[in-house]
Amino acid sequence: MDEIKTLLENVLSKTSDMKQTFIGLAPDSQMNMGIIGAMIIVGVLLALFGLKLVKLFTALCGFGIGAAIGAGVVQVMHPSQMTGMIILFGCAVVMAVLAFFLHKLGIFITVFIVSMVIAVTANMPHSLLIAGIYVVVSLILAILAVIFTEPLMIVVTAFAGGMSVGTAVVMLVDLPFAGAARLVIGVVVAIIGMIVQFMMQSRKLGKKEKKFSEKIKEQDSVESEVEKARMILDDFDDETDEDDE
Repeated sequence: MDEIKTLLENVLSKTSDMKQTFIGLAPDSQMNMGIIGAMIIVGVLLALFGLKLVKLFTALCGFGIGAAIGAGVVQVMHPSQMTGMIILFGCAVVMAVLAFFLHKLGIFITVFIVSMVIAVTANMPHSLLIAGIYVVVSLILAILAVIFTEPLMIVVTAFAGGMSVGTAVVMLVDLPFAGAARLVIGVVVAIIGMIVQFMMQSRKLGKKEKKFSEKIKEQDSVESEVEKARMILDDFDDETDEDDE
């Protein structure tokens, strides 16, 4: 138990260091500017069109978690550098393919990872209790997302995009109270993204209902014409019978 606790504490410490290093990047080089620009573009696309890009997004998340699994396997096996790269890349590709084609699995993985990233970005856990709460909440959201896919994926992708944009803006502009500024910008972008995505989804459902209604009317019209034709034939048969008499 103590070994697991120590391992988790080390992971939290390293994650915190990585976060501070990443956020602290100054836009003083072409590479850093490229990273910041990519974060803004990807963030805006996710916030506004996350539900439409869900397949691609789940594949990317699957690739990421597969790479993490591959890295763990490499750490345990200690293979040669080439073999290690093959294992890491192979695990990443396999998980990406599974997440892309097994829709429910991809949704589960994506929501879990994104929820954890959003939580850690908003407030880095400094204890195992907080980290455990993050994991439990992320698991609950991932399970709910499998059941209520569309609304939850809209919310999750909007917040993922918003936090990406918020982090990039803080990296680009030296704002006071960087943590609070990142959170505020991320929430604003997320709210705008949710509004846009829910409006597009509502319009999509409206079009589906309209098509369904038109199909029903067309069927009713065909049935009505058939009934009229049947009645005409019945009247004709009655007239023929009367003439024979």
